[in-house]
Amino acid sequence: MAALLARIGGFCARRRWTVLGVWVLVLVAAVGPAARFAKPLDTELTVSGLQSTHTLDEVHRLFGGGDDDAGKVVFAAPPGQTLASYQPAVAALGGALRARPTLSEGGRIGYFTASSAPGQAVGRARAAGLEVEESSELTAPPAGSSSPAIGLLIGFVVLLITFGSLSAAGLPLLTAALGLGVSLEALHALTAVTPVNSVAPTLAILLGLAVGIDYALFLIDRHRRQLRADHDLGVRESIALATGTAGTAVFFAALTVIIALAGLAVARVGFLTQMGLAAAGAVFVAMLMALTLTPALLSFVGRRAAGRSFFPGMSVAPRWAGLVIRHRIAAIALSVLVLGVLAVPVFGMRLGLPDDGSDPASATDRKAYDLVAEGFGPGANGPLLVLTGNPDPARIATLPDVARVIPGGVRGGQALFTVVPESGPESAATATLVARLRDDRSFLVTGQTAVAIDISAHLRQALPLYLGLVAGFAFLLLMVVFRSLLIPLKAVLSFLLSLGAALGCTVVMFQWGWFGLADPPGPLLSFLPTIVIGVLFGLSMDYEMFLVSGMHEEYRRGSAAPVADGFARGAKVVTAAGLIMIGVFGGGVAGGDPVVRPIAFALAVGVLVDAFVVRLVLVPAVISLSGRAAWWLPGWLGRAIPAVDVEGSSLEPEAEPVLVG
Repeated sequence: MAALLARIGGFCARRRWTVLGVWVLVLVAAVGPAARFAKPLDTELTVSGLQSTHTLDEVHRLFGGGDDDAGKVVFAAPPGQTLASYQPAVAALGGALRARPTLSEGGRIGYFTASSAPGQAVGRARAAGLEVEESSELTAPPAGSSSPAIGLLIGFVVLLITFGSLSAAGLPLLTAALGLGVSLEALHALTAVTPVNSVAPTLAILLGLAVGIDYALFLIDRHRRQLRADHDLGVRESIALATGTAGTAVFFAALTVIIALAGLAVARVGFLTQMGLAAAGAVFVAMLMALTLTPALLSFVGRRAAGRSFFPGMSVAPRWAGLVIRHRIAAIALSVLVLGVLAVPVFGMRLGLPDDGSDPASATDRKAYDLVAEGFGPGANGPLLVLTGNPDPARIATLPDVARVIPGGVRGGQALFTVVPESGPESAATATLVARLRDDRSFLVTGQTAVAIDISAHLRQALPLYLGLVAGFAFLLLMVVFRSLLIPLKAVLSFLLSLGAALGCTVVMFQWGWFGLADPPGPLLSFLPTIVIGVLFGLSMDYEMFLVSGMHEEYRRGSAAPVADGFARGAKVVTAAGLIMIGVFGGGVAGGDPVVRPIAFALAVGVLVDAFVVRLVLVPAVISLSGRAAWWLPGWLGRAIPAVDVEGSSLEPEAEPVLVG
């Protein structure tokens, strides 16, 4: 592998203009179809094959779609007044909407069910003194984005400090931006042939930009160290050597991320599979950019890439490694304790899907949601539909948490009832009510709230399988790469600590509502743990590969202190990569919508603890404590698995055999 990648790197360095031109043509080829044939992104979060979705289809067949595709125009008199004083304004609004109002018992709040809300009619009602708000079906979603600008700015600052050269700092940003453009335009072009969920591009932006910078960073850092260590080494020769060594680690790191993201398909959720595949495609493009375009651009820069680093990591890293190794027992205990404490809130984690109540308090759909809850009870925002062969509603009305039961008619021997719970859609009591209704096999329960509950349960059940799949694959891959049993076991277990800490902090911030970051606090997105597992696992394996490959190389060369020497080489890259990704995901927290923000926050915290606690403290402490056992592999197993040259030993004049057994 190392020899093959070295040849690719050397070719790209020699044919730099050709490589650059090819990538520009690829970008143009992606932009053209996207501009000509792209369709709007799909905003629905649905799952096929659920009992509630089958029942909803049956309800539509028997009773028609009804108002399922319509929304609410909610209106209210000023506090302390009733709608009786605003009858002309209410009547005019109803006439424009061609709908009849539903009024609350107190007479202050009402709503119309409509398929559209003419802006002029709403404006006139507001001018008359009414508060008028619209549900999400009738209005655009709240403004929010995950612009890569913040991540690019932070990345440039970190790279400038790391490399001390404008040209070297600009290369990872250029390759990441070009790769991101190719990925996003190709994704939008894909909408011409298949629906693409609106969240898919956001995840591709977050991850594609992050790894695009990281992969180029790792390769450029290797190239710079080679030029500084050997002034007689030619630029193109150094580029080929860096692509063969660091590029091999990049290849396997990217492969781990891609497999982890593609593994999201095991959840059998269409929109989740799309998000995973879109992000996996972005990572694949980033890997190709790092292995082809980065060598070409380094050839343009020449020896200026060596620059002069302002990053203190090279002087601090050996001292830090020595400190951790001397106090390795304490370092292990303290790291595990901190991560364990941060993970405790996970045991209280609740999952759900976003609705109008999840949007910021300033959004019109959130205001409509709150007004409906105030006037008609929390359950009015999430009514249940019950299809049954028994037209008597008495059995339903006597159940706990049922506020009222509204008959909807009888068709084909099936009666339809609208059940309004006393609790809101995201309440645990509503989920309990759905379970109680389903205990009676004659009741088929559906509606958006029931569908959301079923999706959350489906994802929760698929979570262990997915986690086991990506963990098992990573264990096997790292075992082959490092020819060790302890290294991959440590990598998997340490990832679980990082994952627990990331999810625990997210529960505290977005479910419990600490520090006011969540507006409003509530259950976490049902697909958040699955997404975070895929992305964070891949990134933690990146850091593992970047850091431990240096230790393994020093061990193979017979270094007296392989952990400290390898740590000194890899710590700078892991630190810079971690800071860049925290900035990228932090941009998602600052500018993302309610769906993206908790995901970006969990990833930012996950990278923070994984890069700076697990990789820079726990990993060197555990490997130094293990000694030679860290690199042990049974002889029979070493002969059975393929030999992968990650450190580029085949490129050395006299390669030493890898130690096994």
